[in-house]
Amino acid sequence: MNAPLPPPPETWHDAFARLPAEPPPAGGWQALQARLPAPPPTARARWPLWGALAASLLLAVALPMRLPMAPVDDTPAPIATTVPDPALRGLQAESAQLEALLPLLRDDRVASGTAALMAGELELRLAEIDARLPAAGDPAAERALWRSRVETLRALTRLEGERAWLAAQGGRFDAAVVRID
Repeated sequence: MNAPLPPPPETWHDAFARLPAEPPPAGGWQALQARLPAPPPTARARWPLWGALAASLLLAVALPMRLPMAPVDDTPAPIATTVPDPALRGLQAESAQLEALLPLLRDDRVASGTAALMAGELELRLAEIDARLPAAGDPAAERALWRSRVETLRALTRLEGERAWLAAQGGRFDAAVVRID
């Protein structure tokens, strides 16, 4: 009598798993090996990977033990005697908030050339302001630079926010004034 047939497979995966494995062609490895390029003669002269790993581990462990430790200076930093301008503190706080918001809005995967150029120009303006800030000796000049920095950051966050909103809606940032269809 015949053996009972197994139940039919439930999924395609089960059906393909039941198929017998096909043997590789005779001499297949030798044919593949003949088509591969010959290894360069200096391939054997290189360090094995485990040797490089052992050397780097030895350096990572032994080097810090050999380095002299610098003495720690526990003296407190001097306390500023002048009270900062409250308007300046407000501008600095807003600048910090806007800078923290920028990475959340920025998505370089959806950047168009125009938007990337505009963002780059605003970032260059920020870098210029940041370079001039330490040299501002006058409190009024420093306040003006911080105000300019906050306005530039507002423009940059507005640009990044609009770009993210357009990407969420399926659109893109296009600075064309007139569009002809």
